[in-house]
Amino acid sequence: MLDHMWIDEGYFCREPGACDVRFAFTNCGVSVGLQAVHAMSQRVRSINAYFETYHSADEYDRNAITHVMACNSHFPGYLLQSFGQ
Repeated sequence: MLDHMWIDEGYFCREPGACDVRFAFTNCGVSVGLQAVHAMSQRVRSINAYFETYHSADEYDRNAITHVMACNSHFPGYLLQSFGQ
């Protein structure tokens, strides 16, 4: 399903067919999950790069949790240190 939702600009759309709908929070969460299973590392890098400069110009840009998720996406170590144990 993720392959169908990937947009080559560097993010996953909200759902198939909604190519212009993108959420940093959701993409950062997917990024952490992909890192947990060591998958799609190039897409993880693309997500991080894309959302470093993308701004939605709505309340999600100002929500602290969006920025916390971005940090987790860039530095997932503490979240993943005991994954699978």
